[in-house]
Amino acid sequence: MAQVYYKGISFNQYQKNKDILLKDVDIVKQDILNYIFTRRGERLMMPTYGSRIPDLLFEPMDDRTIALIEADVAEIVNYDPRVEPIDFSVEPLFDEKRVNIYIELFYVELNFNDTLHIRLDFFG
Repeated sequence: MAQVYYKGISFNQYQKNKDILLKDVDIVKQDILNYIFTRRGERLMMPTYGSRIPDLLFEPMDDRTIALIEADVAEIVNYDPRVEPIDFSVEPLFDEKRVNIYIELFYVELNFNDTLHIRLDFFG
């Protein structure tokens, strides 16, 4: 049996596959997404945890907002010691009021590359 480096739980996909246990790549991706979609200051006793992104999704979708999102995502990915970013691209779709973010990650202890896709829909 292969060694498991990271494990945790998530109820995100429970209805789909009836499993809450996540391992290795899946839990790292979920942790990054949790960090991105948590408002800064929302976590008790961790005032610097989180990002501005949940609030920015209600702002007008312009170049300034896209730059702020890009900076927050880059900071979060660089903060996680389990991954090293290889490639990072932000694709704003102004007509659809959506931003697609693609991050190619190298999982350090797993010696594995994978792409994380994040879709942000604007409400403003």
